[in-house]
This record gives sequence, C-alpha cells and structure tokens, in this order.
Amino acid sequence: MTFDEWLDYGIKNDYCSPQFCNTHDGLPMVDIEMEVWDEGHDPCLHMVRLGCPQDWQLDAEGYKETQ
Repeated sequence: MTFDEWLDYGIKNDYCSPQFCNTHDGLPMVDIEMEVWDEGHDPCLHMVRLGCPQDWQLDAEGYKETQ
C-alpha cells in the first residue's frame, strides 16, 4: 500500500480527518470545540505531521531526523 492509499483508507474509514492546510485554511474545529473556545477555554487539538523521514530535517523547528 502506498502512502496515498494508506491516507485515503484512513479518511474513508473515519480514522482521520480529510486533508487541510493549516497555514491557509486554519484548523477546522467542530461545534463543541468552538463552544469551548468561545467560553474562553483552550481546547487541545491533537495533530500529527505526516511525511517521510527526509522531511524531518527541520531541526530548527524542533524536529529531529528519524532514520
């Protein structure tokens, strides 16, 4: 299974959200998260960055190479 097939499988089976661009689209929140935010609380929204080990060369941003 390729990475794209694996990701598509996860999306179709509700294991993860559809793809979005946090930089350009912002983080999508569901209604309960928006209500918590509007009440002045800070909902913790867990994320993972998907990619290949060569992508983790971002040491300046706190990532370490994982080879």
